[in-house]
Amino acid sequence: MLFALEVKIEIFTVSGKLVKTIFETVNSIAYRSDGIGWDGRDDFGDKLARGVYVYRLTVKTPEGVKSEKN
Repeated sequence: MLFALEVKIEIFTVSGKLVKTIFETVNSIAYRSDGIGWDGRDDFGDKLARGVYVYRLTVKTPEGVKSEKN
């Protein structure tokens, strides 16, 4: 069974500043899906400094069910 999942990934600095938001539709077969690439740049195209970043992953199913993971 093929599902088209709407995925949003928000990447934050450890101080809480949002630096990158990725929106992508991912095709999922059963419980597997392809990866989502990121080049390490912020929303303005600037390369982020080395360090620790925090992310929030939000996935929405075709039925409209949302799931969040921090």
